[in-house]
Amino acid sequence: MCRRNAVAAAIKCVVFWLLSASVAQAAVYRWVDERGQVHFSDKPHKQAEVLELKPQGNHGWQPLDIRVTQEGRLASSAQQLDLARIKREVNEVYRFYDQVMYFDFYRQVPVNIHLLADQQEYMAFVQRISGYSAANSLGVYLPKTHEIAVFIHDDASGGIESTYKTIRHEASHAILHSLAQILPDWLNEGMAEQMETLRYGAEGFSISRHDNNRRALIAREKNAMDVLTFIEVRSDDWRNANHQHGVNQQMAGQLVYMLLSTSYGRSLITRLLQDYKRGVNKRAFYLLDEHYIGGAQALKIHWENWLKSGMVAPADIRLQ
Repeated sequence: MCRRNAVAAAIKCVVFWLLSASVAQAAVYRWVDERGQVHFSDKPHKQAEVLELKPQGNHGWQPLDIRVTQEGRLASSAQQLDLARIKREVNEVYRFYDQVMYFDFYRQVPVNIHLLADQQEYMAFVQRISGYSAANSLGVYLPKTHEIAVFIHDDASGGIESTYKTIRHEASHAILHSLAQILPDWLNEGMAEQMETLRYGAEGFSISRHDNNRRALIAREKNAMDVLTFIEVRSDDWRNANHQHGVNQQMAGQLVYMLLSTSYGRSLITRLLQDYKRGVNKRAFYLLDEHYIGGAQALKIHWENWLKSGMVAPADIRLQ
């Protein structure tokens, strides 16, 4: 834990120096050594990635360029959603990955969001531009075109607040796909579930317990897999099983929430994201066994104990 914090602090210091006025126009090189350590330099290095630096103001962070388009009947009607809020909250999702997960420091991820009036228009829109059936979904990220489509949820689907949550959820998928296209579905969906309750303020980030997710997992726990089997399921099998009984998404959300609630769990997620970003060709089980304190069996014990506790604590996770 102390080692990770020291590395994180060192990275921030190096990044700050590299972005100072004296070097802002120079090329910056980033590489990862054989031990997984991330390095930055203004000198070329073998197999290094050249980072494109842009002036970023006083906070050293550049917001995303987000386009929000109202489609169909919404195109000619008064705005029903706060477009400024959508852009702000999607930027908070990106900022979370950038500053908390250390996932990517500078890369701009295009986010194009299409808003539809209702589920019928939404399904027709998604079918037309992608051929994908969006039945039984509240929103979708379309990786081929890097677009998000969401409809305004009625009261039965959770209302306007559910619409904002879904946009943040799908924005997470857009960011993760743009930076690391191959991720285990449990990690991809689990992180997206957390973005639904993400908040950013003067004291930093917070993620609240996803009670709907938690209650749904408790109700369907008999259909849930052993956690070490769960992390190994192929993506197509994972999605098919999730469509059948829905428990995979709830389990993914709760597993990632449990991990984010501890420093060593957050370290695991950060390392997994960085490994997949680099294209490491290892099964999820071996990466987890390598990075989690105590290995995979310790994670299994922690998960089973957390299930027995009712998954009620913590109510909030504070992240700097």
